Amino acid sequence: MNDITNINSNRAQLNSNQASSVKSRNEAKQSNEGSSSSSDGDRVTLTNTAERLKNIENELNNSSSIDSARVEKVQSAISNGDYTVDADRIADKMLDFEDFMG
Repeated sequence: MNDITNINSNRAQLNSNQASSVKSRNEAKQSNEGSSSSSDGDRVTLTNTAERLKNIENELNNSSSIDSARVEKVQSAISNGDYTVDADRIADKMLDFEDFMG
């Protein structure tokens, strides 16, 4: 047989604990907001690795992923009628891709 007589008192204790926790967080937040003058001395510095990663990201954002010289070469070959399609090579690459994905 289960004793359920203390259920309501346990709930009241849980609610009281939660209220205390919320009150403590609010007090800590207010304390931090009141000391904003000390944050004037705070600063953030990046490690060398983080700075290098940021520079690489900027370079990638400013560069094109299209090889313009290659595009021009293919367009010229198509225009001249010199462009040939190697069906076997394309099939092999497709099979390689399927092996890689599967």
